[in-house]
Amino acid sequence: MNDLILSKNKVMIAFSEVWEKLLYHYIPREILNFLYKYTQPEIRGLENIPKKEPTIIVPNHSGVLAIDALVLHYVIKNFVHRFPYIMSHNFWHSNEFLRYSSEKLGFIPQDFKVALKYLKENKLIILFPEAEEGNFKPSIYMYKLRKFNPGFVSLSILSNAFVVPTCIIGAEESNINLGVIELRDKNLKIPIPLNLFPFPVKWKIVFLKPIHFQKYSRSEAKNISFLQEAAQIVRMKIQHHIYRELQNRGLLKYLIDG
Repeated sequence: MNDLILSKNKVMIAFSEVWEKLLYHYIPREILNFLYKYTQPEIRGLENIPKKEPTIIVPNHSGVLAIDALVLHYVIKNFVHRFPYIMSHNFWHSNEFLRYSSEKLGFIPQDFKVALKYLKENKLIILFPEAEEGNFKPSIYMYKLRKFNPGFVSLSILSNAFVVPTCIIGAEESNINLGVIELRDKNLKIPIPLNLFPFPVKWKIVFLKPIHFQKYSRSEAKNISFLQEAAQIVRMKIQHHIYRELQNRGLLKYLIDG
């Protein structure tokens, strides 16, 4: 009887291990491979990503479905050979199953202390300072960066991490967003996408030169005025480079801000 119970336990453990690999390794890998091949991103500036030091990748955000985060994850993991942890919406950490799945896939919550812990362990984090404001913005504001949350500057100062401003071109055209429905009583925003499957648009990802805030003291990490000004400078670096890229793509109408 005991042998039968042990045998069943072994079968259940083996099944669980196979299921885990399928759900959290093989399926995500194939999805990421497909998205990378589908978007065909031209990649520039990989040498600007530190190989071992704590690093915060700071990109523009767009496309409704956050495909930009997944493609960026693929690029960094496969070409820089660092595992990127993506700071994601807290919905993906709102219950035990989602929290467990998110951790397995490399998603971390929008929690300052959690991000700081990872950076102090010399990890690499992808952080979108525009958050859903950038991801869900209507396409009439295509390539107009929203206001940056300055938290990444504070994280950089406290963890001695490099900040790598990053430009993603193409995600804006891949998914067209008609507008946003705001449910203020639930603090929820719902985009109105024209298409759920992305249009076949060739992407370009540019990693700009890293920025280091090591010369600033810990007191500056709590100085809101300083943090906002520093975040604005990073935002303008990204915005300026995106405009240059748009000139090359012939999208001149997006050069006029506002």
